[in-house]
Amino acid sequence: MSYAVLRVDDFALHALRRSDPGLAGRPVALIAGEGRKAVVAEVSPEAAPPAGAVAPGLPVTLAMARCPGLLLRPRDPAAELEAGRLLLAAAFALSPRVEHTAAGCCTVDLQGTDPARTGAQMHRCAAELARLGLPARIGAAATPLLAAYAARSAAPVRLVGDAPGFLTPLPLAVAEPSPLQAEILEGWGIRTLGALTALPKAEVGRRLGADGAALWERAAGETTRVLRLVEPARIFAAEWAYEPPVESVEPLLFRLRRFAERIALELRAAGCVAEALALTLRLEDETDYRREFALPEPDGDVDRWLRVLHAHLETVRTAARVAGVRLVAAPIRAPVKQDGLFDTGLRDPARFWENLARLGALVGGDRVGTPVPADTHRPDAFTLERPADTVPPAPPPPVHPPRGPVLRRFRPPAAAQVELGEDRPVALVSAPARGRIRAAAGPWRAAGDWWKPEAWAVETWHVELAGGGIYQLARTAAGWAVEGTLD
Repeated sequence: MSYAVLRVDDFALHALRRSDPGLAGRPVALIAGEGRKAVVAEVSPEAAPPAGAVAPGLPVTLAMARCPGLLLRPRDPAAELEAGRLLLAAAFALSPRVEHTAAGCCTVDLQGTDPARTGAQMHRCAAELARLGLPARIGAAATPLLAAYAARSAAPVRLVGDAPGFLTPLPLAVAEPSPLQAEILEGWGIRTLGALTALPKAEVGRRLGADGAALWERAAGETTRVLRLVEPARIFAAEWAYEPPVESVEPLLFRLRRFAERIALELRAAGCVAEALALTLRLEDETDYRREFALPEPDGDVDRWLRVLHAHLETVRTAARVAGVRLVAAPIRAPVKQDGLFDTGLRDPARFWENLARLGALVGGDRVGTPVPADTHRPDAFTLERPADTVPPAPPPPVHPPRGPVLRRFRPPAAAQVELGEDRPVALVSAPARGRIRAAAGPWRAAGDWWKPEAWAVETWHVELAGGGIYQLARTAAGWAVEGTLD
C-alpha cells in the first residue's frame, strides 16, 4: 500500500447538509441548471429509490411529483469549502503528503508509513468523518489509480494487495472509456477490466490507437502520476457569514461546533493542541465583538471548547444581530508530563479547569485565580494568577519566629466612625466593635503611586477599647475603616 484515496460520494450534498441542521433526516436534492432545464444533480438517501424514486438527472418538476416533500437546494460554495478543509485535515492525519484531487476526493502518499498502523488509522479516520457528517470511503493500493478504484467499492475501507484479482471482475466503466471505445468493446463482448487486459496491449493499441492503449493501462492499473501536493493548514481558523443575520445562541453554537471539529482535526494532524481561542462576532451594524479565551489546559477536546464558548455566549448581549462569526485557535505542542510518585496534582484537572472557566464567564476572567501579593508597598495589595497545576510544597520555616500580636484582617474592612480628640482617636463606632478608646498608638503613614491616577495614601492606628479588644484602624480618602483585630 503506497497510496490511499479518500472519497466522499455526493460531496456537495453532504457539505450542504453538514452546514444546515434543518436538512438532517429530510429528503434533499441539489439542483443543476435554471428554469425548465433544472435537473437533480445529487439526492439524499431519503429521496432516492425506492423511497421517493428520485435519481440524479431527473427533471426537477418530475422529482417534485415523485417526492412531494422533496427540498430543493442549490450548491453552497462556502459549505463545500469548509467540508473540503475537513476532508483534507483527515487526510493529513494519515500522511503529510496529500493531494486535493477533486471536490470530495484526496489522494495520500503513504510511502514510508507503517502499513499496520496506517490501516488502523484509516478505519478511525472513516469513522470520525462519518460522525462529522462526511461519509467517506477509503481505498489503499500500490498506485493512485488502484487506490481510487478501491475507494469506489470500499465499505468504508478497502486495502488492495492482489491487484489482478481485484481488477478482473470490475466493470469496464470503471476505466472510463469514451463512448466510441465502449461501443467497440461491447461489440467485442468485453464488459470487464479482466476481459480487456486479457488481450495483448499492443493489439488493443493497434486497433484503438494511443487512446486504446491508455485505456488498457487504466484497466490494468498501470497508470502512475506525480501527486500535486498541498500544504497543511498553518493558521487554524474558520469563519462564516449569516444570511440573514441571527439573534440567538443556537445557530452560533451549531456553527462553532462545526468549526471546532475541523480545527481540532487540523491541529491533531499537525501534532498540536489549542492553547487559546479567539472568538469574533461581526454584527449587523458593521461593528465587531471580540473575546479571547485562554483555555484552562491546552487540549484538542471539542466538547471542552464548546463548554467554554457556550458559558460565555450565554452572558453576551449585543446591540445588533450577528452577521458573521470567526473562530481562531492558537496552536501549541501537546504538553508531555510524567506523573511523579508523590504527585500532588488535581484528581480531575478537566473538570476543575472547566468549572474555573465557567466562573470566569460569569464574573469576568480577571476576577478568577490565585491571589499573589503584588510587588508594592501598598498594604494588602495582590494580583490574581493562574492556579498552579500541582500543590506547591510548604515554604520553609522563617529564620526568626514571628513576634508581637497577630493581625486578623476583616475582609472587606468594616466601615467605621471615629471621634477625634487632639488629632487622636478617642471613640469608635463600627459593626465589629464600638466604645471609648483607652489607648491609641500611631499614626503610621504610607503613600505610593503618586505619579499615577490611582495614587494611594493610608494612615494606620492601633487602638485599645475601654471594654477590651485591640483593633487596627485605617484612614484613607474614603474615610475610616476597621481593618482587623490584634491577638
